[in-house]
Amino acid sequence: MTATTHSQSATEVVEVTQVIVRERQARDRGWWSQLPGFYHPEARIQTSWFKGTIPEYIERSREMAVKDPSGHRLGQPVVKVNGDRAVGEVPMTIEFRGQLRGVEVDVTVYIRFLHRLERRDGQWRLLGSQAVFERDTLVPSVPGAVINISPDEISGFRPSYRMLSLWLTEKGHPVGSDRYGIDRPDEVEALYRDTYGWAGLPVD
Repeated sequence: MTATTHSQSATEVVEVTQVIVRERQARDRGWWSQLPGFYHPEARIQTSWFKGTIPEYIERSREMAVKDPSGHRLGQPVVKVNGDRAVGEVPMTIEFRGQLRGVEVDVTVYIRFLHRLERRDGQWRLLGSQAVFERDTLVPSVPGAVINISPDEISGFRPSYRMLSLWLTEKGHPVGSDRYGIDRPDEVEALYRDTYGWAGLPVD
């Protein structure tokens, strides 16, 4: 274990954690007017279907919430603070339910969200968020129903988010093949080192 000199208070950890979880609550509840307040103006976010600025992300999220709604279930965030910078990692499950090829299905995606936060004028806000994909599933939501998906149809998608890629692509939301996923561990390790290094924190 690498020795560190950073310090953090329990209050700071709670404040950072609340920014992270309340942002997802606002996103899922459709409280769109609240969302900008959780980000710095120059913040950026990368998910499966989106990579870019926060105003564009919010607008496109509003559109998706009407046509292809999803929900997020958060695990316990792990937060590290160093001065006015912080890193938060949140295990998360994303859930979709809807029609695919005439069959009602449930799509479940398991990810980690890695966040950079910065305190300015006494307020913590998000500065950058990166999804790291682990695995996903797609099953009929009604027992006994069948949906036909051949291995060839998903062979071109990344293993860590292939069912999500199929789901979103058929919904008209193309998914990039350059996202972070555990099938490319070197890229994930580099992301962690860059994120924690930005905050002046060790990864291990």
